[in-house]
Amino acid sequence: MHFPYNQFSVDAFIPTIIGGTLAFLAILGIRELLKETSAAFRKRVKA
Repeated sequence: MHFPYNQFSVDAFIPTIIGGTLAFLAILGIRELLKETSAAFRKRVKA
């Protein structure tokens, strides 16, 4: 027997998982960007 309501519940979570993963990676990227920016501003450039 085929139960289509089981497939519907799984299909509803796939975009949520993908979106959550992308948001998590974006937050990590912003955090790394801020770290690198602050490190670059702390160093004095000798010209």
